[in-house]
Amino acid sequence: MIRRRAVILFVVLVVIMMISLAGMSYVLTLSTESKAAYLAGQDLQLQNVVASGAELLKAFAAQSVTARREAGGYQDNPDRFRNVLVFGEEEDSRQGRFSIVAPKINDTRLDGIRFGAENESAKLHLGMLRVWEEEEPGTARLALMRLPGMSESMADSILDWIDADTSPRQQGAEAEFYSQLGMPYAPRNGVPAALEELLLVRDVTRELLFAGDENFNHRLDAAEERLMADDTADGASEEHLPWTSLVTVYSAERNTAESGEPRIDLNTADLARLHQQLVAAVGQEWATFIVAYRQYGPYRGNEPASRGATPTIDFGVSGTYRLRSLLDVVGVSVRIREQDDDRDDRDSSEGTLIIASPFPDDPVEMRSYLPRLLDLTTIDTRKSLYGRINVDEAPAEVLASVPGLDEATASRIVTARAGASADDDPSRQHPTWLLTEGLVDLDTMRGILPYVTSGGDVFRAQIVGYLSKPGPMYRVEVVVDATGTPARLVYWKDLRMLGPAYSREELGAEAASDENQLAGAR
Repeated sequence: MIRRRAVILFVVLVVIMMISLAGMSYVLTLSTESKAAYLAGQDLQLQNVVASGAELLKAFAAQSVTARREAGGYQDNPDRFRNVLVFGEEEDSRQGRFSIVAPKINDTRLDGIRFGAENESAKLHLGMLRVWEEEEPGTARLALMRLPGMSESMADSILDWIDADTSPRQQGAEAEFYSQLGMPYAPRNGVPAALEELLLVRDVTRELLFAGDENFNHRLDAAEERLMADDTADGASEEHLPWTSLVTVYSAERNTAESGEPRIDLNTADLARLHQQLVAAVGQEWATFIVAYRQYGPYRGNEPASRGATPTIDFGVSGTYRLRSLLDVVGVSVRIREQDDDRDDRDSSEGTLIIASPFPDDPVEMRSYLPRLLDLTTIDTRKSLYGRINVDEAPAEVLASVPGLDEATASRIVTARAGASADDDPSRQHPTWLLTEGLVDLDTMRGILPYVTSGGDVFRAQIVGYLSKPGPMYRVEVVVDATGTPARLVYWKDLRMLGPAYSREELGAEAASDENQLAGAR
């Protein structure tokens, strides 16, 4: 009997223990599910916070150049892009915020972050290399050789990757090389979809593309510094800007005035309409001279010209001459036939008037009229202009790649632009400040004008989303193209696997929290 009772007691204990374990397992499962649901909800919140940052960047980029400048610009604008509140009141303990950051460049190295975006027009567009090569063979290779760490074999291999043919260059590589690799693939024979695709090109390395910045936080952390030091000691590499800061596949700009209005096409066939548009935009003198230039071309004789004359235009004379550059009208004269002159002999001096250009070849006057001329008029009818290089922001290596510019001139440009900006000096709102400040002459400026700009409407940035309480961060890299309406995302790279990369203090979260606590105490 006693043994039977002991067995029963043992069985009861076992049952109770099993029930307890089952209950504990159920509780643990609920707890795990609760934590998973919480983390999933937190992750969803962070995704929405980052998406809000992308929408803010798109909305900012979609504004006109003037509106962006008045809003503080995209270069370093902490009021717009630092620690932006998405949800939660300022006094709440739980908030969702984001910061939009871009690399701060100091000479030849990355030096942390600024609150803003990168202008892709400050980089060399790989797609434009094909255009340059067609215009002048050898130009594309020379441009690539300006990049740090570039070799002739790498340059030829990159050009073979992006050109349309299947014939390898002297030191290049085409399908025959890539088909013999352990995991064979074919070259794109077109512009890469993203810069990371360059890692597929023969000899191109991560160190060249990213300059040792493995976690993409725009600086070399201690471990990255050690790796770079080891590589440098072995003669493998030296400190340099990453190619991601020097080349792009996205740069473009709207072909509009800074106000957002369409520019006037000076090469249009309808001269009467052109004259009407110009009179409304820039006045009678400019309108008359430009139309006369289109009709008769530049006068190369020795007869004196009169400045400020505004004769009556005979719109029955067609526009025989087309401008190859907006600077064609600078420093020239035009001999115009009077409207009642019925003779066909254009070389006759009778019944003609020689008018001087309202665009004199004088640096002081050019500082006044060139920004207006370049802002309001164009000779290109495309809605978007691709691949022009921003002379106000591009590193020296990129400037030196522009056809017609050498390394010495590029270095002088970088030095000269440190003294002022377009915000301080309106004459610097267009690349012709290189001419007015004596860095290049008129002929050189005419030659490089199709390749350079002071604008750009495609921007790259990292968006970091975070909550007010300690927890995970959501980090992405995006490229926003604002050349069309509405602005659109053309690149999205999830960087969460590389870690948060930035501290909350660096992003301004802690400072905002302290301010909120002080406000609550008051």
